[in-house]
Amino acid sequence: MTNGGGGTFKDIWTPCHYAAAGMEISDTQTSGRVYAMSLEHHVRNEMIIRNASNWRFYAVQFEEEREESPQCLPLQIERASNLQFANTFFYRVISCFVPFPQAVKVGESKDIRFRNLHCYSNSRVSFDSTVMDTTAGAKVGDPEFAVLDIARAPIPARPSSSAVVFPDGAKVEKLADGFLNIAGAAVDGKGTLYFADARENRIYRWSPEQHRAEQVREIPQQPVQLAFDKSDNLLVVAYSGNGTVLAFRPDVKDSEITTLKPQPAAPRPGIVAVLPVNRWMHNAEFMQNSTQQKPFHYLSPDGCVIIPAAEDFTTGATQWGTKMADVLRAFRLAPAVPGRPFYVTNELELKTWSFTVGVDGTLSDAKLFAEEGGECVITDHRGNVYIAAGRIRVFEPTGKPIDTLDVPQHPTCLVFGGKDNKTLFITARSCLYSVGTRFPGVTGVGQWGPSLANDNEK
Repeated sequence: MTNGGGGTFKDIWTPCHYAAAGMEISDTQTSGRVYAMSLEHHVRNEMIIRNASNWRFYAVQFEEEREESPQCLPLQIERASNLQFANTFFYRVISCFVPFPQAVKVGESKDIRFRNLHCYSNSRVSFDSTVMDTTAGAKVGDPEFAVLDIARAPIPARPSSSAVVFPDGAKVEKLADGFLNIAGAAVDGKGTLYFADARENRIYRWSPEQHRAEQVREIPQQPVQLAFDKSDNLLVVAYSGNGTVLAFRPDVKDSEITTLKPQPAAPRPGIVAVLPVNRWMHNAEFMQNSTQQKPFHYLSPDGCVIIPAAEDFTTGATQWGTKMADVLRAFRLAPAVPGRPFYVTNELELKTWSFTVGVDGTLSDAKLFAEEGGECVITDHRGNVYIAAGRIRVFEPTGKPIDTLDVPQHPTCLVFGGKDNKTLFITARSCLYSVGTRFPGVTGVGQWGPSLANDNEK
């Protein structure tokens, strides 16, 4: 649509990886309406709006495939005005493994209105931000929102933290970059951070003394999740193979790697289960998967930790060619200790739930904690709950929101560490960040890990 063109367009599907874009609107002020259009599988852009005004878009869906469109920008808006998007969906398919910087890129435009937007993916990669306004130098990381207006004036900066859980003047510091898509973070008994870059087959350790990320090991089976047992053996859940769980000593160079075998589930009093902190499922399936007793246990070398697993993990079952077992799809595994609430965030429904932990690691007694959800959830020593959901949102144990923190990139994994356990480490796609906190975090490893006895909260 160009040179004064307009009109009404309804119920159109535009999959064609030979086209530069599925729809392009340019050089027109004539009004237009688009209803229920699906723009998919293009190489560079799904929709371009350039030097155009007075259009309305209702129930438009954007979808990017792994093969045709891993580098595709869904919606590009340049020198436009008076546009409205209602009930808009942005989606990357299950087999994608590289995130894209943003779903919407806006420049030199005004009066752009979004009403009810949902940005998601059942893969472990989505978008680093939802909306980027290059003129204002501002972005929105929230994966879902009801109202967003890009007005005539630049978007005002968000207010700084109210210093409820973050100290006055606390700043997010970028520690390292250049990664493909990091997650699966864990800390050892000394508070040292480890994390994985699965597609690069690497495990890293953050060295505060050297102030750099050190490569610990290359694991050809694609390390996805990391966890530690009481003796600081590193447990590695890997993507390749059927039910691959490895263990080794990361503090010993070229130490022997042991392959752990699944054992039938059984009561194991005193043993801590390590469980996913997020799932990507509709509510009914989410609740069933979260609370069902897993038939297999992977027992750590020192016999103190188990990783419960379902049959889809041990058999390597796939959906659309991709493994979706919960211990693979999650962004982090965390110890679940009986007597403490265990939080799981539903990435699809964007809600977070609290569960009771059984002696075998089975979760029960689900309670809705917050109408917010995302990729990861952790708690501090006071019971405050931190959720990675486009930004970091913090809630009191009652579910009352008390603080927020913006991160330069979309946060995917949160973990407390450092010598005093007051450093919040944040993995965010290609970068590792950290920020100091007022209260130490709960590692969830019960009697081991950094001591929380000296909680200097003053």
